[in-house]
Amino acid sequence: MAALFLVFALVVKQFRGLSEHVPWQNDPYDAVVSFTVFFVPLTAAMGIVRVSLCRRSRPLPVARVISVMRGARVLVGAMLVTVLTDWISVALQADRASWNGTTAVIIALLALVTGLVAAAALMVVRTSQLVNDLRDDSAGTDWFSDLVAAAELYASWLGPLKVLGVRVIRWLDRRVVDTIRKDPVIAASAVALGFGALLALNTLLREGPGPAIWLDVVVGGSGMFAFLVVAGAYMRLVGADRPAAGMRRRIIDAAVVGCAAVPVALAFREWLWWIVGPADGDAGRLGELLLIVGVVTAGIVFASEAILRVHRTGAA
Repeated sequence: MAALFLVFALVVKQFRGLSEHVPWQNDPYDAVVSFTVFFVPLTAAMGIVRVSLCRRSRPLPVARVISVMRGARVLVGAMLVTVLTDWISVALQADRASWNGTTAVIIALLALVTGLVAAAALMVVRTSQLVNDLRDDSAGTDWFSDLVAAAELYASWLGPLKVLGVRVIRWLDRRVVDTIRKDPVIAASAVALGFGALLALNTLLREGPGPAIWLDVVVGGSGMFAFLVVAGAYMRLVGADRPAAGMRRRIIDAAVVGCAAVPVALAFREWLWWIVGPADGDAGRLGELLLIVGVVTAGIVFASEAILRVHRTGAA
C-alpha cells in the first residue's frame, strides 16, 4: 500500500500537467505531501529490513513483531493524514479556478487510494489487537541490530566475498552502530542535516544559488529531525544505552517540537506574517518568521515541562 500511495503522490506532484489542476497544489496542503513522500518510503524501508528476518526456520523475537506493527501504524498514519488533507482541499474547493477535466480523474483516483489506505488501516488495527496480547521478552533488540542480522543473512549473495562482507558488517556494527546507540539524537541531527543539504543541492541544480537553498536546509532538516526522533523512538529504531531524563530530556522534547513547528509555520505562513510584518515575498523575512516560531515554540515546551517537573531524573 505504501508503494501504491507513493506512486500516486509522486506522479500527481511531479507532473506539471497534473499538479496544476489538483486542489492540494499549494500550501498548506502541499506541505503535507512534500514531507510524506519522504517519510513513507523511509518507514517502509525500515519495515522491509525487519520483515525479511521473519522466517519460519528461525526464532521470531516478539520485539521484532511489535516493531513491525509499530512501523505499519506509522505508515498508515502518514498516509491517512495525507489523503485526509487532500480531501479537505477538495471540500474547500481550493484553487477552484484551475480545476478541469483532469481534476475529476485525479479526485477519482484519490478516492480509490483512500479506500485502499482505509483497508490497510483496518488490517493494521485487527493485527494490532493480536500483537497487544504478546509480551515483549526480547529486550535489547532494535532496528540496527536487525539491519546487521539481515546483512549477515544475505552476505551469501557476495559469493567468494562472503567472509569479507561479514567482517565489514561486524566492524560497522562495532564502530558505527554502537556510536549511534550512545547518542541517537546527535545521529538523527546528522541525518536530518544531510537530508536538508540534499534538498538544497536539488534546488541549487534546478534554480541556481539563492536564499531558497538555506530554507531547504532549515525546513527539510527540521522536519526530518522531528520525524526521526519521534517515529524512531516509537519504532525502536535505536536502543539507546542511556535513556534521556531530566534536563536533557526536556531539551530534546523542546528541540523536537520546535523543529516540527518550522515546517508547520512554512505551510501556514500566510496566516503568520503578522509576526514579522507585512509579507513581501522576501526569503530573509520568511527565514526570520520560521526562526521566531521554532524558537518560541521550543521555549514554551521547555518552560512548561520545567514548571510541571516533567521527566524528572529517576522518574519512571
